[in-house]
Amino acid sequence: MDSNPERQLNEAAYRQLKPTIDQQYPPGRFVAIHEGRIVDDAASFRELDEALTAKGFTSRDILVVQAGIDYPDYADILGLRLLG
Repeated sequence: MDSNPERQLNEAAYRQLKPTIDQQYPPGRFVAIHEGRIVDDAASFRELDEALTAKGFTSRDILVVQAGIDYPDYADILGLRLLG
């Protein structure tokens, strides 16, 4: 469980906003959620990142999702330790 309150707020907002996002944005469009609300969107992650930076959003607490994508509630992320 993530103990970051900003992240929790954005994830809860995403669960509520998902039907609206999927209806109002084309599939695959990147949508940024900050402080529980949609703050921007763009066709690519790079475009969204540039737009957010231009607006002064530098927080790592912004949640970026893609319209039309179903994300699992929980996922195991496996790491690979490279020997070198």
